[in-house]
Amino acid sequence: MAVDNVTLSLESGQIVGLVGKNGAGKSTLIKIIAGAEYADEGNLRLDGQPLDLNRPHDATVAGLAFVHQDLQDVGDLSVAENVRLGLGYPRKLGLLVDWTELRKLAAEAIARLDVDIDPSEPVGDLSIAHQRLVMVARGLAQQARLLVLDEPSASLTDDEIEHLFDVVRRLRDDGMAVVYVSHRLEEIFELTERVIVMRNGHLVADEPTTSLDRSSLIAHITGHEHAQTAVERRASRGVGGRPDTEVVLEVDGLSADTGVHGCSFDVRKGEILGLGGLMGSGRTEMVRAVFGADHRREGTVKVHGTEVGGKHPSESLAAGLALLPEDRKTQGNIMDFSVRNNITLASLDRHRVRPKTPMPSPRSEKQAADRRIDRLSIATPSDRQLVRLLSGGNQQKVVIAKWLEQGADVLIFDEPTIGVDVDGKEEIYDIMEELAAEGKAVVFISSEFSELVGVCHRVLVLHEGRIVGELEGDAVTEPAIVEICYSQN
Repeated sequence: MAVDNVTLSLESGQIVGLVGKNGAGKSTLIKIIAGAEYADEGNLRLDGQPLDLNRPHDATVAGLAFVHQDLQDVGDLSVAENVRLGLGYPRKLGLLVDWTELRKLAAEAIARLDVDIDPSEPVGDLSIAHQRLVMVARGLAQQARLLVLDEPSASLTDDEIEHLFDVVRRLRDDGMAVVYVSHRLEEIFELTERVIVMRNGHLVADEPTTSLDRSSLIAHITGHEHAQTAVERRASRGVGGRPDTEVVLEVDGLSADTGVHGCSFDVRKGEILGLGGLMGSGRTEMVRAVFGADHRREGTVKVHGTEVGGKHPSESLAAGLALLPEDRKTQGNIMDFSVRNNITLASLDRHRVRPKTPMPSPRSEKQAADRRIDRLSIATPSDRQLVRLLSGGNQQKVVIAKWLEQGADVLIFDEPTIGVDVDGKEEIYDIMEELAAEGKAVVFISSEFSELVGVCHRVLVLHEGRIVGELEGDAVTEPAIVEICYSQN
C-alpha cells in the first residue's frame, strides 16, 4: 500500500515541508489531494467540510494548486494562456476569446510574484525558473487556498531559488497554506516552519522545523538511529589523497565559448575527483567541453595519453570517456524505452545477431541488461519496464549501466543525486567508489559540498569558468570549499 492510514492537517499561513525517500508515499499522497487518485479509505476535509475529489478539476475548483517537478506548462502557448489553462478563458460575445482581458488577468497574477514576465510570451521561451513561476501564477489565478510545490528548485540557480523562497514566503503571509516537497534538506530548514516525514507509506514524523537538525531528520527519513555526517562518512570509507597511479584523463588549457577559461587538470586511475563551486561557476560547461558536447575553442583532452578531438561526443565515447548529464530525463535516458533498451543503447554493435548486420539479438541484449541490473541493484520488476516508471535513483543507475556496458574508463557524473532520496544517494556513492576501486577514473560534480567531502579524493573549485582552488586528502572540508568559493567575490 503506497499510503497507509495517514492523518495530517494543513493550516493557512504556514509552510510545511514534506520529505521522505523515493517510494515513501509522498507522490501518492499528493495525487490523492490533487484528485488524480482516489483513496480506498479515509476522507479529505476543507474548512471542516467533506471534500470529494473525483478528478483533478475538482481540486482546482476547491482551490488546491500544484506545481509538479516535471513542468506541465504548454510550451507553445503564451504565458497568459498557461496561467488560465483549466480555469477557462474570458470570452467576448460568448464565443471569441477576449485576449485583452486574458492578458490582464494573467498580468494581475504575475504581478503578485514580483517578476518581469510578459503575458504574451510563449512559455517555452522562458527560463526554467520563470516556467515554474507561471505555474505558481496559475494557482494564484484560481484563488488557491493550498499550494503544493514538488521539488521546485531543481535546475534553478542560487538567485532563482532565493527569489522562489521570497515568493513562497509572501504567499504564506497572504494566508496561503504551502506544502514544499524537496530532497534538499537545507531548503527544508531554511524555508519551512513544520516538517512532515513519510516512510513506507506511513507518516512517521510531524514536528516543528526548529525541533529538528539534519541528523535527526535523516534518521526519521531512513529509519536509522544514526545518520553519518560527511566527515564521518569520509572517515568510515577511508577516503584519502589521490591514488598514486597512472593518469587516465588529461585536460590542458581548455577554453570554450560557454564561459570556460584555461582549465587544466588530470584524473588518475582509481580516483574520484570532485568539482565544486557556486551555481554558475562553470562546472557543467567545463565537462561538456571536455566531452565534446560543446565546442572547444582552445586546449587539449587526452584519454590514456591519446588526444581526443572533441568535434563530436562520439569521439569521446570511442576513447572511453562518458558523461552522465544532470538532466537524466531528457539527456541521459529515453524515458519511454525499456530498461533493457536504454542499457544497450550505446553498445548495440556488440548485440547483433551477426556482426555487421542491423538485426539486434534480444538474447544478447537481455543478458547484458540482466547483468547490469544485478551489478547495480536496479530496482525494476523486469528489464522490459519503462524507465519513466522507475524512481529517480534507479533512472540514474540505468544511465550508469549504459556507459558501463559501453565500456567507458572515465565517467563524469554531473549532479547524479538531484531528486534522489537519502538511501538512493548512498547507493550512488557506493557505485562511484566501486568503479574507482575497479580502476575507473571518476569525476563527480555536486552542488552539495558535503557530498564532495564524503566521497572525493580531491576537489577542484571553479569560479566563473576558471579553476581557482584545489583541495586534497584531509584538506577536503566544507568550510575550505566554501572559503574558496566566496573568496573570489
